[in-house]
Amino acid sequence: MNKAVKGVFWSGIERFSTQIVQFIISVILARLLLPADFGIVAITLIIMNVLQVINETGFGAALMQKLDRDELDFSTVFVFNIFLSLVLYGLLYLSAPFIAAFFEQPILTDLTRILGLNLIISSFIVVQRARLFIKVDFKTQAKAAFIAIVISGGVGIYCAYVGMGVMALIIQSLLNNGINTLLLWIFVKWQPKLQFSYSRFTGLFKYAYKLVLAQLINRVFQEMYSLVIGKVYSPAQLGYFNRAKSFEQLSANNIYTIVGRVSTPLLCEVQKDNDKMGQVLLKFIQNTAFIVYPLLFGMFVLAEPLIRVLLTDKWLPAVWILKVLCPIGLFYVISTFNRNVFNATGRTDWALESEIIKKCIFVAILAIAIYFGFKALVYSQILIAIIEFFIDTFYTKKQIGLTLLKQIKSVVAIFLAALSMAFFVWFVTLFLVNDIYKLIIGSIIGIFVYSIVCYMCNVSSFREKFQLIIAKINHGKKNNY
Repeated sequence: MNKAVKGVFWSGIERFSTQIVQFIISVILARLLLPADFGIVAITLIIMNVLQVINETGFGAALMQKLDRDELDFSTVFVFNIFLSLVLYGLLYLSAPFIAAFFEQPILTDLTRILGLNLIISSFIVVQRARLFIKVDFKTQAKAAFIAIVISGGVGIYCAYVGMGVMALIIQSLLNNGINTLLLWIFVKWQPKLQFSYSRFTGLFKYAYKLVLAQLINRVFQEMYSLVIGKVYSPAQLGYFNRAKSFEQLSANNIYTIVGRVSTPLLCEVQKDNDKMGQVLLKFIQNTAFIVYPLLFGMFVLAEPLIRVLLTDKWLPAVWILKVLCPIGLFYVISTFNRNVFNATGRTDWALESEIIKKCIFVAILAIAIYFGFKALVYSQILIAIIEFFIDTFYTKKQIGLTLLKQIKSVVAIFLAALSMAFFVWFVTLFLVNDIYKLIIGSIIGIFVYSIVCYMCNVSSFREKFQLIIAKINHGKKNNY
């Protein structure tokens, strides 16, 4: 698992370096703008997130899954993805006025067309990223991402400071994507031959199109909440929802995304051995839950002081939304890794089938929730997460024989340890008035209590891992002497 550990480490650096700077910029913007203004930017991102799935998902995964890939496969994907990005941007450019009219926000026309350039920019590195994913080389991606985010982040913060408002986020996004693309071309040193093979394309397409459709359906329905809130309710409510979601994404969502990116190529390596795939999957789920569960419980308990301190009182309506999103993350830790099994086994037909089933249920729940109002709409996400959890684990059992019970057993102890921690943090913060003290003291107590419980109960072999770390530290000290 040394390869996995290194992959997770560098994937984490690459992901968090990007997300932390993005989060800082979004916090600055949130303090400068009204929730309604921030909701307008969120609407633009809805469209972009959906189109990026078409642009980036599928052929990169197809290259990873194909064990006998060669340069002709890489060149074919490169040529097609550039062509696809130009088509997608053209459609986006033409539809921008209609998007603005639908949401009754004229500014969306220009914002959509400018931000849409990211589609073309990102298409130039689909192959480079696939090659790095195959090697589980996240170190190179981390270097490119870190340099790009530092430069673009500095520019974005300056733009926000001088009063450019929503354009600060747009400029930062384009600059970040452009620099990252340039650096990956320099670091990877892969030169396309500009060859296109129809036979290779059709072979990859048979794998990719089902995965793209499955991911597209999933992404469309992930963004459906933002779409409905922005249209049916108000940009301000969308702003609250978007900000609450950003906290969850920065912490829990990022972690299982980081580890998930590493799990896919490693699952592909053992794709012919179901037992090994099951063992790898359980290991990834357990190790990810060990970090994510206490974060979610801690964020649930400290949601109000977190919002007050970072975003000010005008964003307090986002507190209850953040508390709703936290338990959803508990289910998504398991669901996310189960979906990666489709990529490893090549059963993208089942991936598509499962997404269609889940989204039919989703539509029914969403329609009912809209009738009962904004709060019902937000709370309905918990029910949807539970249903997706059962369906995803059902298909994993169908593919590799790993049961739902085994997956639940792997995280029960972690869940109870995190729950115990949350109770102690909640109790202590009852006696504190200052929000900054609540965050600092609550976080320290949370880490301490969670560590003690995990050590005493040896949750996820924590005791052995802790003793191993201490032994390495002592060994290092002896060598220094």
